[in-house]
Amino acid sequence: MVEGRLIGFYREDTGEKLLIPGELVEALRQEILARQQAEELVEQERQRTEQERQRTEQERQRAKQAELQIEQLKARLRSPLALAQPSLNVDPDTIQ
Repeated sequence: MVEGRLIGFYREDTGEKLLIPGELVEALRQEILARQQAEELVEQERQRTEQERQRTEQERQRAKQAELQIEQLKARLRSPLALAQPSLNVDPDTIQ
């Protein structure tokens, strides 16, 4: 098939146009750009996932620290000194 001043060549099995060298270079540039963009997206997602993992770990540690503080307060309320002061009116065994 004649296209402009060049002859166009096509694959018989798929009908796909075979590119000339200049078109091949442009197609390669586009493929390289698309790959770079995909790699950037993957890296951004990896970073977002890592940040989320770190936030989750921080929350887990905060919850663990809060549980420890609760247990420490319960122990203080159970101490003989706290039990000798009925004005506190706190039963540490009912604290959750």
